[in-house]
Amino acid sequence: MGDEMMLAGKPKCQFYKIPFEKNTRILRLNVLESHTELRAGNRPYYMVERKALSFKKGVLTMRVKLENEPPVKVYLKVEYDHLLVSCNIDTDENYLGRYVYRTLRAMLWNEFHDFQQYYWPECFNETTGRAKYLDVICDRYGVDIRLKKEFKGFFRPGDYFLHISERKVLERKYVNDGLATLNPEYLIGYCLANTDPVRFHSNHYPFLIPYSFSLNADNKTVKSFTGFLFEEDDSFEQSKLSANQTELNSICYEMKKIARIQFREYGDSDERSDEIDDLNFENKRKIFELFNNALPMLSTEPFTHYLFTYGLRNIQKRPMKKDMQVARFSGEVPSLNFLLSDKGDYYELKLRFKVKGKVLHFCEDRIAMFFICSSSNPIVWYLLESETDSRVVLFFSRKNFKIQIPKGYYKEHFEPYVDEIKKQYELEIR
Repeated sequence: MGDEMMLAGKPKCQFYKIPFEKNTRILRLNVLESHTELRAGNRPYYMVERKALSFKKGVLTMRVKLENEPPVKVYLKVEYDHLLVSCNIDTDENYLGRYVYRTLRAMLWNEFHDFQQYYWPECFNETTGRAKYLDVICDRYGVDIRLKKEFKGFFRPGDYFLHISERKVLERKYVNDGLATLNPEYLIGYCLANTDPVRFHSNHYPFLIPYSFSLNADNKTVKSFTGFLFEEDDSFEQSKLSANQTELNSICYEMKKIARIQFREYGDSDERSDEIDDLNFENKRKIFELFNNALPMLSTEPFTHYLFTYGLRNIQKRPMKKDMQVARFSGEVPSLNFLLSDKGDYYELKLRFKVKGKVLHFCEDRIAMFFICSSSNPIVWYLLESETDSRVVLFFSRKNFKIQIPKGYYKEHFEPYVDEIKKQYELEIR
């Protein structure tokens, strides 16, 4: 196709080209004005009426009316590193006309404009102009472009993709089968405390916290939770704890001390921001190592639960029974597994995991950074074998564990990522 593609009734080669800022879809004012001697005066945002008419084949068509002049149509098409513009009056491949300039100048009210929302390459049927992956609504409020639900993981050239560095796999101790003996005189269980890691003011890394409880008459289920155990103010006789519990408690208290995620504050210097980032990463690494040490003991404890905390401030002395979910912690090591499928006009890269060679799918609403569950058995938690794996899972979880890549730009813009994945993980091609 190339330059012979027709856009808004004219060849693509007849559109004027304006470059974006490198690696973005941002147009700067100084770049726009370097392409013309036209200037908009002191009030460039006024006396320019703009109304979006349509968004077809990636072309935004706008009705533009300047003061005391009849309306014209202006066309904008966002490409990988440049903006194509034209109108139905004068702009062509060699000349940036007044109507297009005034339209763009009005859009650059803050001396720049990000055109990312109109950047949808390879998304439109060349015959019908319809978008397979998008829902496009054009009304009096403007153009609303959204990915269809099943294409939440859609990838465009230039979109961020996680760099998968070399994985450091921690050695895991052998886990004994069976559960430890319960001490009826001093009932202690262990809870995986988790929250959303991207919520400001509620952030913390997952950590373990011990709790005391009472049993129902069947001696198998919890009647009530009597309290969380905190190192600083809990008094109990160490002699009542098993060696397993004594060591687990020590790990729990160490985790909690470093679980809180630190935030940058307004006015922090670059050096201070770097210090905070380094501290958070180091604490995350330490907590993962502590989980790896705790797992052989944790998996043998007869009473274990999961709690979504909504923040450290919500962990009070007594757990709420309705919030504590029964959990089991497996000693099996899950291995991440990728599946690359040909879906016709696009490829789909899906993340799954394997346990004992069996492919399992993620339970999407039960991920605790270092721990994952399967959709078929969400009570059982598996500890990932490296910190890198936790970042891979978090990245793909935000995309429903599936990424779609149109074939038109797969080889140039996405295949290098697949090659990187193959170096670290198992990849199946179907």
